Amino acid sequence: MPETAAPAAVFNRDLPPGPRLVFVRNPGDDHRIVRRLAAVEGPGRLVVRPTPGGRTSDLVLDILTATGRSPATLLADRTSAPDAWRQAAAQLTADQIRHVVIDRAHRLPDGALDLLAELGGRADATLWLIWPVTDDDAYVKPPVRAFRDAGYRFQAINLATFARELPPPPRSLTSGLRADTTTPWAEGTGPNLPMQDFPVFLAHCRAKLPGNTFTALREVYGREVHLADQWLTRRGLASHTWTPGSPGHTRALGARLTFYLRDHRIGPAPDQAHALVRLRAVQVALFLRGYLLRWQMETLGHGPTTRLLSQLTERVCDKLRTAVSPEAAAATALSIHLSHGPTGFGLITCGNTATDGSSVHLPVTGSPYATEETRYLRVPWRWKPHYRMPHELTALQVLHLESDDPVPLPAHAALLVAAHLAYRRSQGATDTDPLFIHDKHPGDKSPEPHLREAVIRTCHRIHFNPAWLHRSHCRHGDETAHDAAAAGWMHHRGLDLIALSDDVRSRL
Repeated sequence: MPETAAPAAVFNRDLPPGPRLVFVRNPGDDHRIVRRLAAVEGPGRLVVRPTPGGRTSDLVLDILTATGRSPATLLADRTSAPDAWRQAAAQLTADQIRHVVIDRAHRLPDGALDLLAELGGRADATLWLIWPVTDDDAYVKPPVRAFRDAGYRFQAINLATFARELPPPPRSLTSGLRADTTTPWAEGTGPNLPMQDFPVFLAHCRAKLPGNTFTALREVYGREVHLADQWLTRRGLASHTWTPGSPGHTRALGARLTFYLRDHRIGPAPDQAHALVRLRAVQVALFLRGYLLRWQMETLGHGPTTRLLSQLTERVCDKLRTAVSPEAAAATALSIHLSHGPTGFGLITCGNTATDGSSVHLPVTGSPYATEETRYLRVPWRWKPHYRMPHELTALQVLHLESDDPVPLPAHAALLVAAHLAYRRSQGATDTDPLFIHDKHPGDKSPEPHLREAVIRTCHRIHFNPAWLHRSHCRHGDETAHDAAAAGWMHHRGLDLIALSDDVRSRL
């Protein structure tokens, strides 16, 4: 394989700045290019090895497979070719792929280069075509003609220049268990803590834990009590129109507390020890304000502290990315994060979703403290007479999602939501359009029955059994027949909030 550098040939210098197309000469179709392409792969780069003799529909499957999708599920889903190309562009955009390398591009079928030109323009990525050119320019002219209308800038280089312009990414070795300044012990290796209730929790920790461990635990405990007290003063108990201790006041505080525990304190805790210490600290802060946060751990079975942590782990998100389409992956990730079915997902708009998928926001409609019987949310789809259902949702039905603040998502789940948002944008969705739509009748029918079925089937495909979502014939019951107040993140972790009596509150 020759390694002598040669000046790069640039075509069509008169074209304005835009997508870039680079031809990499590989004389004689040398097979040693395979090792170099394997070294090139990394963050922001995608190497596609097309199926020999495949069609244009096979090429988009090869691209989706390179992004991490399972070939078996791609064939089983039977996605149409135009929709598959939109999914590929959305996935490249969400993953921030800036370099797409196509190996043995001279074997691509007719029409594939035009589709690649459109794909690169949508994802704003540079296309590198490995092309076994000879002295005859016949190998170069056809693809140039295909990309010219898309406004690409052209460049032809040899393998030595390719190695300089697209060097292998730096490799970094990371350790899974490594302590830092924010954790007093190594993440995932917390001490075995006593399970006594919050009034005597710290005393039992002092009696059972070594001195250094208890000192570190007490620092975490004290900091969490202070943070919870600050949150109650500035956010949890602020701007209430209800009388403290009343059912309406308790319900509104419980909704805010769910967001605080799920998205900021217990849900993202690095290990079980941190989750338990944070829970006990929040219980103390609430008790001093006249509220009892009960944790009925006996209802959770063996290892109750493991149920406190978020179930939307990085491994689960990797399975979702591999197994299903962007829409099903995003809906399932949101459902797992919220521990609730997709009720209310049809109210999320593209404009209320962060571009990077880091958060979703369903603005509060009306007073957030009005009773569920008097406050309703209008839905953006038409009424379906054959279902005999009202075209409004009560506030309690979307209590898991409606908030003054956005719902933050973990970084590994944000990529799934970002991919679906990019897919919706490729369909022409604006900021006011919903993020999830009915697959066959958008705007006319609610997407939630379709999403509910998609989430159930996706969880079955990745071997994840959600406790909050089952079909009506399941022996565990159907969540749609349950009270909406008895569902959600806190309910499935054995937590509930109770206001203390006025006599007890006066003694605190």
